[in-house]
Amino acid sequence: MKTRSKEAWERVSLSPAKVNLFLKVVSKRPDGYHNLVSIVDLVSLYDRMTIRAVPDGRVVVRDKAGILPTGPENTVFRAITLLKEHYKQASGVEVLIEKHIPMGAGLGGGSSDAATVMKALVRLWDLPVGPRELMDLGGRIGADVPLFIFGAPCVIQGIGERVSPLRLPPLWYVIVYPNVAISTKDVYGGLRNLLTKEENEVRFSEDFSSPLDVANVLENDLEEVALLKCPEIKTIKERLSKAGAVGSLMSGSGSAVFGIFRDEKEAREGSARVGDLGSVFAVRSV
Repeated sequence: MKTRSKEAWERVSLSPAKVNLFLKVVSKRPDGYHNLVSIVDLVSLYDRMTIRAVPDGRVVVRDKAGILPTGPENTVFRAITLLKEHYKQASGVEVLIEKHIPMGAGLGGGSSDAATVMKALVRLWDLPVGPRELMDLGGRIGADVPLFIFGAPCVIQGIGERVSPLRLPPLWYVIVYPNVAISTKDVYGGLRNLLTKEENEVRFSEDFSSPLDVANVLENDLEEVALLKCPEIKTIKERLSKAGAVGSLMSGSGSAVFGIFRDEKEAREGSARVGDLGSVFAVRSV
């Protein structure tokens, strides 16, 4: 890529949210992280990112609402800095983030934004890096970054660094965020009595041909702990079921809850019936 085109380069990219359809925590590691097995789908709830090259080597990350941390506390800033240092890039980058994925919801917004900017910079800087190496680098930023670099339905294992493809049917979801942010660290900290499994003991069907097949595997070890911090999760699950969901579950470490619906029409009708519970999104698999 020519220098002139690099200097003029600007890209608008969309960062999808994720939902965890199945999440088993199998052990706590000596480094304090937890090993898990999880089925993940990506959905059409997006942060919008404008990424552009700047000529003076600066790294600037802003968000329109002014709600994100700046500097090294920001995952996008860390992702850019990591690539600059690892590949010895002198070029600067400016990123403007328009947040739509709720924070503290278990939907992976910060990790998705980091993955999106890493993939964009690989193109901008014409970096000699394949998907596997980029996923390994992304794991240094956050445990969910590799799955967003992978960018498709998958099973994740370990702390998120082992990503395997999984075929899922197209799905429609209604996501409800009760406007309560939950700390991932606090939720994992309450799991001491649940860590009794070995990874090879975790089993689930991989024969998913319908929304009901997926609904039948819904399980999340973190939900019990998160309920203590956000009792609204139980109410949301009950209301989603009454609104027509074939299954419902908290995503990740919460507090967002999703319901699986048979089709778009039922999802949109269901979302209208739970609109009083918080921020509500009718979304599909991507």
